[in-house]
Amino acid sequence: MSSNAFQNTMVVLIGFAGTGKYTIGRELCRRTGAKLIDNHLINNPIFKVVNADGVTRLPAGVWDRVMDIRSNVYQAIRELSPPELSFVFTMELRQSNPGDHRAFVDVQELAASRKSLFVPVRLICEVEELCRRVVEPSRVEMLKELSPELTRKKSAEDSVLNNEHPNLRTIDVTSRSPEESADAILYEITTLSRTN
Repeated sequence: MSSNAFQNTMVVLIGFAGTGKYTIGRELCRRTGAKLIDNHLINNPIFKVVNADGVTRLPAGVWDRVMDIRSNVYQAIRELSPPELSFVFTMELRQSNPGDHRAFVDVQELAASRKSLFVPVRLICEVEELCRRVVEPSRVEMLKELSPELTRKKSAEDSVLNNEHPNLRTIDVTSRSPEESADAILYEITTLSRTN
C-alpha cells in the first residue's frame, strides 16, 4: 500500500498486553507514513510519577489523569493536525469495562471529526503466547505490564473489546510475525478504502 492510499486514515489496534500492538503499529507507520499514538505515549507520563513497575497494582486515580492527557492529544489532533495525516492508535480495551467502550467511542468520534477512514482492529492471541510475550525484557523500559498471572486472569475473565462497528476486523496474531500482522491489516484497509 502506498502512502498516498493511506491518507486521512485512523487505525486503532485493540488488544491485551503482549499482543504486539506497539510493534505492529510501528511497522504500519513505517510502511505508510502514519503517526503512531501508542497507549504508553499517553500513559507513561502518569505511570512514571507513580513509580509503575508493570506488576504492582496502580493507585486509584491514575486512569483519570491518563484520560486528561488523552483528551489533550485528541484535541491537538482534531485542531492542529494536517487533514491528510493518518494515525495508528494502540489501546488495551476490554469487553467488560464500560470506560473502555467509552474510550472506543471517543476515538471513533475523533475519526469522524476529521472525516477519516476509521479501522478498528482487534488483535487476539492465545493465552500461553501472551504469557510468554509479557515477560520480554524490552517491555520493562516502556513501563508495560509484565505479569503472566495477570495475563491469565484477564484472559479467563474477559475478552478484547468487540464493538459492532462495520469496519471492525479481528486478526489472530498468535503465530504471525509483526510484519505478517501488518500485511493482514493493510489488506483489510485497502479493501475498506475501495468500498468507502
